[in-house]
Formats: sequence, structure tokens, C-alpha cells
Amino acid sequence: MSNKMKVSIIIPVFNAEEYIIETLESVEKQTFKENFEVILINDGSEDNSVNLINDFIANSEKENIHYKIHNDGENKGQGARRNLGIDIATGESILFLDSDDLIANNTLDIAYPRLIGTKENDFVVFEWAYYYPKTGETKYVNKERYSRLRALYRNKCEMLLSCSSYFTVNKLYKKSFLDNHNIRYSEGHIYEDVIFYVKCAIRANRAPIISNILYKIRVHENSTTKTNHDSLEHRDSFLIAIELALKEISKGYRDEYTPYHVNKYFIYRTLLYSEKRVPNNKKIRDEFIKSTMILINKYSPNIKVPVGVIPLYNYAFSKNIVKNLDVKKMKKVFKLHKQNKINFYHSREIEKNLRKTALKNTLKNNYYLKPVLYKARRKVHSNRNKKRINELNNYLNKPLKDNTILMLGFDYQYKGNSRYLFNYLKELYSSENLKYVSFDSNVPDEYRVEPNSQEFYKCFYTSTTIVGESWIPAAFQKKEGQKWIQLWHGTPFKKMLFDSNESTMIGLNPNHKIKMKNDISRWDYLVADSEVAKQKFKSSFDIDDEKIITTGYPRNKWIQENHDNKDLIKEIKIKNNIPLDKKIILYAPTWRDYNYKVAENKKDKNYMIQFRKFLDHIGSEYCIINKAHSMDTQPPWNNGISQVITVNNKVDIQELLIVSDIILTDYSSIYFDAVHINKPFYFLIKDYTKFDLSRGVYLDMYNDILKLVAKDEAELAKKIKTNVFKDFKAPENYINKNIENANESIAQIISENIKQDEKSVEIKHSHSMQQV
Repeated sequence: MSNKMKVSIIIPVFNAEEYIIETLESVEKQTFKENFEVILINDGSEDNSVNLINDFIANSEKENIHYKIHNDGENKGQGARRNLGIDIATGESILFLDSDDLIANNTLDIAYPRLIGTKENDFVVFEWAYYYPKTGETKYVNKERYSRLRALYRNKCEMLLSCSSYFTVNKLYKKSFLDNHNIRYSEGHIYEDVIFYVKCAIRANRAPIISNILYKIRVHENSTTKTNHDSLEHRDSFLIAIELALKEISKGYRDEYTPYHVNKYFIYRTLLYSEKRVPNNKKIRDEFIKSTMILINKYSPNIKVPVGVIPLYNYAFSKNIVKNLDVKKMKKVFKLHKQNKINFYHSREIEKNLRKTALKNTLKNNYYLKPVLYKARRKVHSNRNKKRINELNNYLNKPLKDNTILMLGFDYQYKGNSRYLFNYLKELYSSENLKYVSFDSNVPDEYRVEPNSQEFYKCFYTSTTIVGESWIPAAFQKKEGQKWIQLWHGTPFKKMLFDSNESTMIGLNPNHKIKMKNDISRWDYLVADSEVAKQKFKSSFDIDDEKIITTGYPRNKWIQENHDNKDLIKEIKIKNNIPLDKKIILYAPTWRDYNYKVAENKKDKNYMIQFRKFLDHIGSEYCIINKAHSMDTQPPWNNGISQVITVNNKVDIQELLIVSDIILTDYSSIYFDAVHINKPFYFLIKDYTKFDLSRGVYLDMYNDILKLVAKDEAELAKKIKTNVFKDFKAPENYINKNIENANESIAQIISENIKQDEKSVEIKHSHSMQQV
């Protein structure tokens, strides 16, 4: 038996004299033979708890159980005490035990071997039940989806977020997992375990499932959840817990339905707690529900709802009750849900809507009413247009605010060139002068503007400089005196706009190129990453030579600075569960025009790599990061492969570039980024003819990289194994030698334009004074 502690059991204690001995007896009865420690942390108890614990420890005869007591006389709350326990624990794994609960005699005997069964495991999940001490009855209530599985793996770990209860006690955690991901409880309020639970689910790599009931929650009237209902403690604490958790989710997740499951949990709990855990006051209860809705809308503005959800959540999210902050209707459907009447209500609503539709059709097809309806509709549309025009004119008439910059980002996301340029600019400009449009809470609150909000339109039409990274919608009009800088998001390798027939896009929208050219005409500057990029942009966008500035991309300045940063690379790998002992291949294909607006089951996905076939040829020393395009989903043949990792959806591609050993793509411009750090890259191109018909690639570029192109998985593996890349030398015009000054150069252009605008205003003012 090793002297090293295998497990640390952490027990915070506060006025637990009635239950603590029974809790400790459940620990003492463990059949586990290895060494483990029990860390008891007194949280300022005012009863006889500490004396009882000392007496119990003095009489303990178990040599493999090592008791420790921390007693500093302070009261800091359960979250702070559990965090202290994690910090001082010396065990390989950690189990949290409340001072009034029990664990089964074989808890550690079952849980610990499963935890260490493979190094991929981060924690194990076991079943729990309610324990009623008066009767000795144990009541099992779980109906969770995960319980039928043997283990949760990668994005499946987020199934834990669909649970009806967020418990952190029914798990045994590797201490290294908690430390590496900085997973801790929040402090200073109750519901401190919510953020801990959420972080575990979205950070975990693998979590085995144990079907045995190993943890028992004592039911009694003195528990935290059953007291202080006449105060606002539960309301305030739960709102803090919601915001902390949603902030964490907004940083990224792996399963597309994760925001739905988390917000479903929060809206249900809020409705429940508003009835049971806050003062009996309608205003307080309604404000509690509304505050939760506001937080949900702030951090999860676009929730994807699974098909076939129960009516309560269908109303909440699909029918926009939460989005519309409709507290009254939310309470109504919740009441119907509890009374099992919501299905009847739902069917009546469907019937009512059918009758409305039938009536509309009757009116629509009535010969005599048609002119009346037509005129009424014309009037409604005319009034709406007038309202929109008045609103736009109101914004257009607002004066530009001196020295102000609005960054739109790439699809309002906090990534790419916009992210790295913003991080530089915010060191030069205050939040009064610089704003970033995004829902992403990683953008500091004082700088962040929500898309399509009133604040957004105000900023858009008063900022002197607009910085975009993709097409800017035609509805956004450019004001006189504004300068628009287009960062764009990559050097063209696949043909762009006027260099391609774009047969698919034109077939779907004949005005496609007209709209894009109108947008281009509004740009004052287009940032290119190299001389070759400048030439492609010039022809494809039909843009004047002097408007294209070859400062280089801010994102590539970042990878140049960080590609050898071993500490950062390790941190990124640990955060995303990327193995430290494997060679990493980043697979980043681009999307296909020929699949645009095609039904998912009819899309041609034969261009994608077949991971199993490729891994058979390349071997077990490699691991693949699958960074598919956001408009693509994986075919079934690529799912469930242990050597293939799908990372958090918010991870920036630049971070994946520096942690990877090899870059693999098809027609994506990502290889121009890799060129700047001499990172090996290869191409798997299976559909050259079909792609050429719908869009095409620049032939000169294709010929430059031809030796790195493979047509199937076997050829690709061979090229990688024989290190074909070592003989590849990128043409000089691919590389920007001044990229280390990319941010400074763009900032200088912004600054010069601002000064020109200020000078123009001074001249106009002087001229008007002369006239006076």
C-alpha cells in the first residue's frame, strides 16, 4: 500500500453537532484499503461540532484514514471552505461531503478505480439518493439521460448540464483536473456550486458513469435551501450564480444545445424558487423572474432549441416568452405545466391559430374584401417604412463624435483580426472612444455594444471610424465624414467575387455580386496580409490599388509572437483537453458553395477526410483537432473516434495554429497564416473538379503548393510521414516582412484619418465664421 494519499474527502462544518458523527461514521466504514485523508474545515461553528469531531478522531482505529482539522475561527461560507480544502488537499482525487450527508461503505472502493482506469478521465459520476433519517428510507429520484451510458466523452460531458439538479457532491474528481482548469466554487453567497458544476461539464474530457447509489443527501428542515425564505438571500445569490455560469458558457462550449440546457435549468429553478424561496410579494417574485430573463438574453441571445422539447420550454424559448421578458405568460405556462394542463392549453392554441389562419384565408379569397385588405396592407407597410425612414434619418442627423471607433468584428464575434487589433487599440483608447460590437462577454463590458441594440445604431452613426472584418449589410448607410476600414478575414486562395463565376451563389441570388460591389465601394481601406493578397483583392473585388494597405494581419502578428510560447501552448492544450504527449494535426477545411442552402441530408460531404482511414495509415502517435467550418456538420463516419478532438466552439483558430504540429486543409486560406511561422501544412483535395465549377481556386497559388496536395487519405499520410514539407519554400510575395508592426500601422491609419476629420471640421468652422 502506497503512503501517497489517493483521495481527499473535504467536509466543511458549520453547526453540525446533530449530524457530524453519523457523517464521519460513513467515512470510517469505508472498505477502501489505500491511504486517504479527511479534511474537516470548521466555518465558525457556534455549537459543539469541533469537540465532537476531536473526540471521534481520537477514537479512530483506521490507520489508512488521515484526519486533518482546519479551525481559524472565521465564518466564510461553504464555497470558500471547499476552495480552501482543494488548495490544501494532498490527495490524487477529491470528494466533497457535506457535514450532514452520508457516503456508502464502498464509495471509494468503487469510484477510485474507475477514476484512475484511464488517464483521460477527469472525474467519475455516481448515483445519489435522498435519505430520510426518521424512517431510514432512501428515495431515488434520478431520471437523467446520462445514466444509461458507461461514460461521457468530450462534448457528451455537457449532457450533465441537462440534469434536473446541479450537484457537485456525487462525483470523485482528479485534483489535477480542478487545478489545471482553475475550477473553484464561487464565494460569498449560496448556490456557490453552480459555477463549479458548469465549469466541470464544459471542461471535462471523460467522465465514467457509476450506476451505484454512493451518496445520500440527508433531508431535514435546517438545510441551507430550506431556511431564510423571508429574506432576499436566495434571490440575490441565485442571480449571482446564474450570471457567473452564463459568463462561463459564453466563453465557449462543445455541444450546440448546451446554452439551451443551461438556460432551461435556470428558468425552471427561478420559477420554482420564486414561489418557495423568496418573500411572498408579487413584485419581488416578478422582478426575480424578469432579472433571470434579462441575464439569459444578455449572455445567450440566440439559443438553439432541440426538436421535440416539452411545451413549457417550447413556450419559454421557441415562442420567445423569455426573449420578450413576458413574466406574466411565463408564470401562466409554468402553472399549467405543474397542473399537467399545458398540453391541453398548447393544443387549444394550435386550434385557435388554425381558426385564425382559416379566417385569414377566407378574407383573402373574398372578392369584395380583397381591395379593402390590399389598401389596408399598403397603409400598414407604408407606415412601417415611414417609421424606419424617420428612425434612420434621426441617426443620420446625429453629428459624428470626434475620435471614435466602432469595431464590428467577424459576424460580431470576438476572434480573428478584430480581436487582436481591439486588444491593441484599447491600450490607446478609452471605452468612451472605442466600442466593439458583440454578444461575447469576453469583450470587457465597458467596451462592448450588443448588435442591433439602440446603443449599436447610435454608435454606428456617430463614430468617425468603422472597422469591419467581413461584408457590412447594405442597410447600414455610410455617413459623410466616416472612414470605413475593412480588415477582411483571410488571403484569397479560393477565387473571390469577380474572379469567379460563383455559379451556385448567382443561381440563388442574381443580385449577389451587385450587393457585394456596393459594399466594397464604401470601403476607404482594405487590409491585406501580403503582396500576393493585394493582387488577388485588386482583381476579385475590383478595388482601387491605393485603397489596399499591406500592413499584414493583427492575428498573424499574434501567432508570430506566441508560436514558441511553451507555457501558453501547454495552457491552451490543457484547457481544451488536447493531449500533451501526441503530435497534433489541425484539420480546418472550408465550406462548399455547392452545399449552400441544400438540406442537411442532401449535402455532398465526400470531400471531407475519413478520419478512421487516415488514422489507420498515419498511426496512433497523432491526434487530430477537427475544426470544421461553422456552416458544416460532420458526417456519421467521422463521429466517435478517440483520436479526433472537437474543441470548444469559441476557441480562436490562431490558438489552435500554435498548439498544432501540422496544419491540414483543402481550400482554406489558413495556410497563409501558417506560412508566417513556417508551420508544416498539407492539403487533402478530393473534389477539385466539382469545386472548380462552383467557385475555383487561383491556379498560380495551387501550382505553388501542388507538392503538398494529396487526393486521398493514404497519399496524405505518406506525404506527412516522409516530411514532404521540409523541401517546400513559400514564395516571397506570400510573406509580409513588416507584420510585427501590423497593429501599429493600422492604428496609425485610424489616427491620421481622425486628425484629417478634425482638421476638416476646423476648416468648415473657420469658413462659416468668415461668412458671418
